[in-house]
Amino acid sequence: MTRFIIIRLIQAFVTLIVISMVIFALARASGDPVMLIAPPMATLEDIEAIRQHLGLDKSLPEQYWVFLQNITQGDLGQSIQNRQDVTTLIGTRLPNTVTLSLSAIFLGLIVSLILGVTAACKFGTWMDNAVKFVAILGQALPSFWLAIVAISVFAVLLGWLPTSGMGSPAHYVLPVLTLSFFMLPIFTRLLRSSMLEVLDSEYVKLARIKGLSERVVVWKHALRNAIIPLLTAAGITFATIVTGAVIIETVFAWPGLGRLMAEAMIRRDFPVIQATVMLVAVVVLFVNLLVDITYAYVDPRIRY
Repeated sequence: MTRFIIIRLIQAFVTLIVISMVIFALARASGDPVMLIAPPMATLEDIEAIRQHLGLDKSLPEQYWVFLQNITQGDLGQSIQNRQDVTTLIGTRLPNTVTLSLSAIFLGLIVSLILGVTAACKFGTWMDNAVKFVAILGQALPSFWLAIVAISVFAVLLGWLPTSGMGSPAHYVLPVLTLSFFMLPIFTRLLRSSMLEVLDSEYVKLARIKGLSERVVVWKHALRNAIIPLLTAAGITFATIVTGAVIIETVFAWPGLGRLMAEAMIRRDFPVIQATVMLVAVVVLFVNLLVDITYAYVDPRIRY
């Protein structure tokens, strides 16, 4: 196990270096941010002074080296647009996204467990077909369209919930439901397929022959092995949502990290873009490693 973790850490480190190069190159390929922040009557001397102040007058290798040095020291730079430390911006936005994502993941997992297990145990019946229809519906409906419809119905037409922003618990309802509905098809279909395979295995048949109740067979013996693929999906989905819920946060005006990323890309705010995308990479790599380790503890065959 120790050797496996060390190898994965080395792979993650190399991956981060490659990702940092790609982020650095793509951010600068989007255009010159100086032209966005310079006043309309700025002279060439003024533009060059702004470029020197931001460190954009150096060569690309020099800029990349400064970028790496700052990251290793915990300095993510300063936002070009609002002159705030990027660390401060991320620190204020990230908890909002984490709270939203955890709520959506928890709701999505609970509902998916119920639907997936029910569909597998009632294979071929109307209940199985109904669960498959819900899964297909969730995959077919765009998240932005579903969010707009939810706002129109529950906030504007019925007036039950707020349209946007963050504050009371009521503000969580629509974003959490929209995000969880987006995850529902993936989790449900994955668990259904896994449960169907496990329910047909020999050890499940043996448990039934021993006289164990169907409830114990399904929820204690079968689900433990069937849930392993769901751990991977849930982990990767959580990492993606935490750092990239751009559409949902934009539609609901949620002050999270995804909205911060979208605003930075529009304004060509290089330090914010680099820091947030690097955070995406770190979280995804960490969650993948954590899921692999969890695999080994859930399934002894993997540990051996």
